[in-house]
Amino acid sequence: MLVSRAPAVRLLWVKRAEANPFLGGFHSFPGGRVSREDGPTEEEALETTMMRCAVRETFEETGMLVGLQGQAPPSETQRTLREQLLNGNVEFWPSMEGLGLSLDRAALLAAGRWITPPFSRMRFNTMFCVAEIQDPRPPDVWPGELESGEWIDPREALRLWDEDRVALAMPALHAIQVIAAAAAQGAGGSALERLAAGLAGIPEANGVPSRHVILHPGIVMVPLRTETLLPATHTNAVVVGDRDLVVIDPGTADPSDLAPLFEVVDAALKHGASVKAILLTHRHKDHLLGAELLRGRWKAPVWGHPSISDRVRLDRELTGGERIELQGPHPRRLLAVPTPGHSKSHVAFFEERSRTLIAGDLVSTLGTVVINPPDGNMGEYMRSLERVRELGAQALLPGHGPPSRGVDHLIEALIEHRRQRESRILRALEGGPMTEETLREEVYKDTPGAAAELAARTLEAHLEKLIEEGKVRKEGGRVILSTP
Repeated sequence: MLVSRAPAVRLLWVKRAEANPFLGGFHSFPGGRVSREDGPTEEEALETTMMRCAVRETFEETGMLVGLQGQAPPSETQRTLREQLLNGNVEFWPSMEGLGLSLDRAALLAAGRWITPPFSRMRFNTMFCVAEIQDPRPPDVWPGELESGEWIDPREALRLWDEDRVALAMPALHAIQVIAAAAAQGAGGSALERLAAGLAGIPEANGVPSRHVILHPGIVMVPLRTETLLPATHTNAVVVGDRDLVVIDPGTADPSDLAPLFEVVDAALKHGASVKAILLTHRHKDHLLGAELLRGRWKAPVWGHPSISDRVRLDRELTGGERIELQGPHPRRLLAVPTPGHSKSHVAFFEERSRTLIAGDLVSTLGTVVINPPDGNMGEYMRSLERVRELGAQALLPGHGPPSRGVDHLIEALIEHRRQRESRILRALEGGPMTEETLREEVYKDTPGAAAELAARTLEAHLEKLIEEGKVRKEGGRVILSTP
């Protein structure tokens, strides 16, 4: 991360493109994945390798040369080199050596090591470095993985986060909070060293994986290990509110697996909060198994769709359209949105002030969700996606996977995926009637690793929709394209 202290403390942050599958639309710092040219990845050499990675990635993403010894080349040379790097025609470090430049370790201070949380499929082992820029110039972000970049007062960055206008991953939020506190203390000869120590001053910055994700003030995602379908291993519980709280989708009754959720809620209770209700998005076990245990622990009622009352006793039925007001320093208002399709009982929750959609199993950022008849219905699912698209959500917390700010892109991609699958079905049937097994093999040629049983159930859901629309019919154990 780059910091400037003249004339006032500012930091450089970048916004990730909304189409990025990992933390799309979030603000972060320049950086990326270690490349072979950065050096060896054995532990004894890893710090130097990560510093070289930070220098290279900063140049690739922002056009800024930092952390180097030697005379920087003219700006025209830098731009040409950057174009060649991004086109894959040259490598960074051999190019730097050819220009007489080398890594200046003294210009980069190690500022913490963040390790992948257990609930994330995107693996990382990241060292944060901090460097001071004496004469900051605007970053030159070329659209792609990133959308924009700018220098900003850290206190202004926190204000934007506090007002729900930006989203920050935990490492970035912690770093900005520390830099803002350092700015309030004023500059000094050892200010950068103190800053680096502060950035590394929490367990999560020392290789202890975090167990929750703060999306906005009073909106916390807590992934819980559950008995769910791969590739997911966790179900996202969500805590909304910072005085009046609701807990959404506690998907396990195992106290050890619920421990991260206990930590978040109990910390709020110590500061005067109370649990107003436990909300359930739908009837599947990996979203509701902990409801009774939490009812007893926090003396909180359980609210959900009436059709799940055979699995958990409901104190209030939610069918859609209800609003739940949560008072506190950051008031929140949840709208229950009927979203059948994955399940007839499915209800999503839209936090109207931050425009955050708590999507349950309407959306997974790990892939597509299973539509399994008769509880699942593809036609209803597609209509539910269209319904939530009209809400204008700016952030999304899925039932499984990381959060996203690229909501429109994500939902459009899900709709397009289902449309393409239907097109494959119709094209396959143009050659004549087919059994469902043969049709499945043809339609899912593009996903050879797909589980045959799940593919068969999803195909059945698509066929139900196409039959309802009069596009295909079943006769004598075969699927036939209907004549217009």
